[in-house]
Amino acid sequence: MLQEPSFGQEPNQSTDWQPKPASSRNGRTPQSALIVFVLMALAFTGGWFSNQVINNPVPQSAKPYSSTIWDAWSLIDKYYVNKNAINHQQMAYDMISAMVNSLGDTGHTRFLTPQEVQQFNAQITNSDIVGIGVFLEQEQSASGVINVIQATIPKAPANTAGLLPGDQFISVNGQDVTHATQSQLSSVVRGKQGTPVTITVYRSSTKQNLTFTITRQSFSAPLVTFDYFQQNKIGFVQLSGFDLGASQQLASALKTLQTEGMQSLILDLRGNPGGYVSEAIAVASDFLANNQVIVYEKSSDGSITPDMVQSDGMHLTMPMAILVDNGTASAAEIVTAAIHDNRPNVPVIGVQTFGTDTVLEQFDLPDGSQLLLGIKEYLTPDKTHFQPGVGLIPTQVVTLPANSFPENPLTLQELNQSENSVLAGQGLTNDTQLIAAIKFLQTANANG
Repeated sequence: MLQEPSFGQEPNQSTDWQPKPASSRNGRTPQSALIVFVLMALAFTGGWFSNQVINNPVPQSAKPYSSTIWDAWSLIDKYYVNKNAINHQQMAYDMISAMVNSLGDTGHTRFLTPQEVQQFNAQITNSDIVGIGVFLEQEQSASGVINVIQATIPKAPANTAGLLPGDQFISVNGQDVTHATQSQLSSVVRGKQGTPVTITVYRSSTKQNLTFTITRQSFSAPLVTFDYFQQNKIGFVQLSGFDLGASQQLASALKTLQTEGMQSLILDLRGNPGGYVSEAIAVASDFLANNQVIVYEKSSDGSITPDMVQSDGMHLTMPMAILVDNGTASAAEIVTAAIHDNRPNVPVIGVQTFGTDTVLEQFDLPDGSQLLLGIKEYLTPDKTHFQPGVGLIPTQVVTLPANSFPENPLTLQELNQSENSVLAGQGLTNDTQLIAAIKFLQTANANG
């Protein structure tokens, strides 16, 4: 059984969200921040959503306080000396955000502006985005934080231009970005489709600065990437989110690995902030048997409803290991707990997960903004209840060395890394968590 710690850490970016159809829809880590350039997308985690327009009277219990709010609003309007500083939209948004923050459901229940709603909806449907298409990691150097490419997205502009894993960003359009934050770097790299951006990187393998002029294009970021360690017949699958289509992409990857002879599997959920619970249920169904419980939903009245394994899942029984970290959240935690609770011999390797426990409902506000509210709680198959910010402690706690970050299957492929080179720490990074999973499955395969 997975243990629960008494505390939790939050990723650098807030995480959370997850919808169902119409009327009833179901950080990265501090060490390893994954971004796809052009869209600094909102992070998200599991939950169910339904679009509902709010048109409710003020509850009786709130009337004494609501009048205080509007009295304060009127006093500001009437008496504040700098009339140009009064921004009614900002005042309203800040009030709503403060109300949401008072609930204590940090990183899950939240308020979205209309602009954030657009970004949010684009991401949960896995829409195409415009940019160059790289996964970025931040490393600590002697001179400060530097931005290093972890992998490029196949056929995206950066990939076709020749950027490689390990390339360090030096400048963008002549502007020094050596120690830029992720948001600063993203703001200068992204732009309109068809426009050029000139990027200079330092390539450590050749000890040279290289300059590329890349045309920004629309591309689709894969939710599933995978590689195959042929020596011990181990599949390595990374699932980066539970957006629409994630389960289909995973099933396709698993079938490809099966044709290559896969006998065991590493499921990498590190940095996975969640997504649609319907996708999570479909993913868990690929590794569990019919009639097993994946997750329980607990309503405010105390009633508990189970979500069961889908009959059309792949129901694989091969040895496997699951990788998690501080950025593994919500729907990703649901899948992790579902597999381990039903299959205790499957180890969970890495560090404590993010910790989310609420099922979200999506409420539309009149101006196009939204409230994402936790309207239910979820429990694991053994009925473990997560408190906000309290995650799962892996069965095998393995931390990454300083300045290391999770390997990506795309990175291994681009750099032609083998199982032995990963085990020797000779890849782009020394991924001790992936190494631990490989060693476990080597033993499991040897024991039949």
